[in-house]
Amino acid sequence: MKKIFKVVLTSLVALGAWSCSMDLREPGSIDTENALSSMNDAQKLRSGRYIDFRSRVGGDWVQNSEIQSDLFHPTTNYGNNWGSFFRWEFTANEGAVTNVWNYDYSAIANVNFFIEKIQTMMQNPSEEFSEEDLQTLELYLGECYFFRAYYHYDLAMRFCAQYDEGTAASELGIPYMEVYVPTSDRNTYPSRGTLEETYSKINADLQLAEDMITIDGSGTYSMYLNADIVDAFRARVFLNMGRYSDVINYAQPLISKYTLVSTADEFQAMWAEDSGVECLMMMDASNQSNNGATSMDISYMSYNSNDRAYEPFFLPEQGIVDIINEYSGDYRASQFLTYGDVTCNGVTAPVYMFSKFPGNPALFPDGMELPQSNYLHKNKPFRIAEVYLNLAEAYAQSNNTADATSTLNTLRAHRIPGFNMSTSYPDVMSEIKDERVRELIGEGFRIYDLKRWGDPVARTSIQEGSDALMYSHSSINETFPAGNFRFVWPIPQAELDANPNFDGQQNPGY
Repeated sequence: MKKIFKVVLTSLVALGAWSCSMDLREPGSIDTENALSSMNDAQKLRSGRYIDFRSRVGGDWVQNSEIQSDLFHPTTNYGNNWGSFFRWEFTANEGAVTNVWNYDYSAIANVNFFIEKIQTMMQNPSEEFSEEDLQTLELYLGECYFFRAYYHYDLAMRFCAQYDEGTAASELGIPYMEVYVPTSDRNTYPSRGTLEETYSKINADLQLAEDMITIDGSGTYSMYLNADIVDAFRARVFLNMGRYSDVINYAQPLISKYTLVSTADEFQAMWAEDSGVECLMMMDASNQSNNGATSMDISYMSYNSNDRAYEPFFLPEQGIVDIINEYSGDYRASQFLTYGDVTCNGVTAPVYMFSKFPGNPALFPDGMELPQSNYLHKNKPFRIAEVYLNLAEAYAQSNNTADATSTLNTLRAHRIPGFNMSTSYPDVMSEIKDERVRELIGEGFRIYDLKRWGDPVARTSIQEGSDALMYSHSSINETFPAGNFRFVWPIPQAELDANPNFDGQQNPGY
């Protein structure tokens, strides 16, 4: 039988798994000979790349890292969901660790396949493609470079040490896959390379994306990549690298283009109704699709309609509640925290639940009424508030406390009614750290913020009055110091077993 390599859009493909037989082509798969012969083919392949991306910017993809940090405590309902991350006991055989590795590299393989097909068509276009079509294909190519950078960055954040210019050339990176090469030849599998090489290639791909994605964001959200989104992501990457002047160059022009909300109703509409305000990017969602919950409020609130009770798996810890409630009238306190009765294994007590992502009623199935929810909303992977905070941190780390304070105060003035814009801070960096908790909680940033700052995961106490609701374990109030080896995830054991070029390249401690 003629061997046909295929791309299955929802496949679980690890680097080592590429040795699996691909002699048989499943219904709906795409063979390399006919994958891109029309713009209709290109649009379908592009849609697949956005489906991949949407699945990696919300839900379970961010849950494990949030639970690993110091934001939440498990209730007696939690059933050990994400338990190894909360307890810092995950190993190289952890299923969630392996899934992240596999899914990211699967998405990268799909992107590289599309890149190959676009480049081939652009180098030798058929009569089916007009000049306008070729320009559109170049845009799609730029999107692919963005996605490839994004997934490798996600892997580097989880599986590599914190980037430091002085040590990056000696730290292990992750394999940067730039071609679609499914093969059973284990000797050709890649090694990890260095962290310096990984970030160099991330930035090279983002430069290509910047060159090819020239559509202006115009201060409004988009479901598709545009130049503003590329700039926002570049600022995020440069912040993690400590390249603060680059953060400022990319972030500062954006804050003059996107408007921050001015009222509590506008803020509530952003989260509960997917208004799109303050978003550079907001992904599509529909209750007619088979989308799963795109937020994890399914575990943070978990309303049981039969018992008419909230039965969450996790509650915010007392220290986090105190940070969010620090300023009277803060819009985030009323939207992100809901005070009410929680029931855990037959015990009921009033506490604060995390309610940032309640689900958009317009996306509920017919007949579903609040407080019931399918927890479906439109993911918001890039928001202008994060850009403000990245910019403020870059100023602070550059010893420009005046601009750091001004940027922070501008954001706070749009969150806290009557906030005094002349407020100054003895330690503006400490204020920025707290503000990132208030603004970005639940969005997957916290563990990487602590890692970047060299701060410990220092959990505070459970909420007052919640004793009977909470899971009892020593990790509840434990502190995991900066430098603890589990700030860096292990390379999956299956990958080590499959790839001989990973010998001796497991992360320390595992």
